Amino acid sequence: MEPTQPAAPARTRRVLPKALVAVALPLALMTGGTAGAVASPVADGDRSGAGQAQTSDRSDALTGVAPSANYRFSADQGRFLTKAGTAPKALRHIRGTATDFTVLKGTGADGPTLAGTTLASTSGTSARAAWAANDEFVDLSWPGVTGAAPYQVFRDGELIATTRGTSLRDTQARPGAASEYRVTTTAKAPASEWTDSERAAFRKSGEAPLNGHTWSLNVQVPTGSQPAALERAALAAEAKAKKYHSTTIRYRTFIRSKWVTAPVGCKYTKGYKYAGDNRGFSKADSKSHRTDLTGTVYWNGGSSWGAHIGTTHVYKTNGKFVAKKTASKKKMSFRVMSQDSKSAQVRGITEAGNPYCGVGSISGYYNARISRSGDFYISGRHKRMPDHEIIISGFTLSPMKTYTKYLHTSKQASPACLFKPACPAATIGNNGGY
Repeated sequence: MEPTQPAAPARTRRVLPKALVAVALPLALMTGGTAGAVASPVADGDRSGAGQAQTSDRSDALTGVAPSANYRFSADQGRFLTKAGTAPKALRHIRGTATDFTVLKGTGADGPTLAGTTLASTSGTSARAAWAANDEFVDLSWPGVTGAAPYQVFRDGELIATTRGTSLRDTQARPGAASEYRVTTTAKAPASEWTDSERAAFRKSGEAPLNGHTWSLNVQVPTGSQPAALERAALAAEAKAKKYHSTTIRYRTFIRSKWVTAPVGCKYTKGYKYAGDNRGFSKADSKSHRTDLTGTVYWNGGSSWGAHIGTTHVYKTNGKFVAKKTASKKKMSFRVMSQDSKSAQVRGITEAGNPYCGVGSISGYYNARISRSGDFYISGRHKRMPDHEIIISGFTLSPMKTYTKYLHTSKQASPACLFKPACPAATIGNNGGY
């Protein structure tokens, strides 16, 4: 039975100005391989005790006036808290097939609020993020990560704030809108994941390598704060999420140039050239690649995955064909660590070398928590050669349609980055969308 609430007092909308700074383009990223591979993944749950920052009550946004959230989700405690540090009363739990919500009892100007808790219920605290909203505001919360601040907060692709806190109140969300919020940052990578070259660089400079983090939250903003309006928003979000039959993460690497020369140490070097993929970033399935790791989670149960290596073709510099060979894919893998009808925790490892070279190869990994509703958390690292792209797709049966966005794109730096002493690893997690 739905509880009844007294009419909420009149509220004054607080304004959050738009960001005053431009969004910086991500640094060019690349990849490398078997020797000094960066593919040493740690599941998000394995890092749960490391560097969980306390949420601050103060407003410390760097762009505009961005007050911290009045409803903050504590990743450590696994529950919402108010600014006073007390847990607001839960009026109702709405547990769907595809999503979960809680109706929180509001006080004063805040009023009753709908909270999205699908991603917040994950076992790994580093992935726990949540939102709470009614027609007046959207409160966002994400876990503190040591060394990660400042955080950038986006609404529907637009930067709205940069903050050192781990929560944010947005008063500019449109009632009734379905908005995607994304929080991005970089943080120091755990020492257990450092490559040999990164350890050597740390001994010289004292600078630890970075590891990217992105949280994405899809918020159904209610049209009001009364229980009926909050429930309508929850039902709309549940209906949308239930349409998704499966979610796929595709991690591909490719050489964007038409030709590339092999570094010293390979069988064919002086007087030879190797065929590249001759393309830029693309979501098309048929595009040429060096590696392709594709994993799919089916929301009614089960998963599947496959790996493919592009064949290496060698030519004389005059264009005469010499040889072709395909590298082994035995070190590539996609694993589902946990899964139910609402979310799944997955990890992917890409690692493959040039079959004509004894050292140096493509290498990268990601850890991700994905939800049926489109929320996700992802982090990871890879070598900086060649180009890397991670694409996430949601597939619906009625209508039969695939919704596809980039999770990560990174341009190659230099073929030398395939070798462990040459380049520091790049971060995965500074892009997002679903």
